[in-house]
Amino acid sequence: MSTRKKIILFLSIIILIIVFTPIFGNLYKYYFGPVSSGFFLGPSHPERVSGFFMSYVFVITLLLTIFGGKKKYRLIAILLLVALILLLGSWEDFIINIVLIIIGWLLGWIIKMIYEKAIAQKN
Repeated sequence: MSTRKKIILFLSIIILIIVFTPIFGNLYKYYFGPVSSGFFLGPSHPERVSGFFMSYVFVITLLLTIFGGKKKYRLIAILLLVALILLLGSWEDFIINIVLIIIGWLLGWIIKMIYEKAIAQKN
């Protein structure tokens, strides 16, 4: 992958995380109610912290599935994400993030299969 593509991928990850953070934060607030920030004073909407981790897990899993080269590296990255989730200590967050990993992986797999099928038909 060229340096330009890596920069574009990095910037798209940041933009997608920023876009999905309030969406996942509001869904978390809707289904689980308002949360306290716990360790620090935090932002005015502490559910956005959980939303940030959820959007991070979803976007990284999605993009690793689409652009990842070898399965071994994708598995290692997903296991690192699971380890990060375990460090948070909330079982609700853990279950939601596991579901988001599965959804992101399935969505990325579907996108990749459609893309490969389109390339095969083009040739």
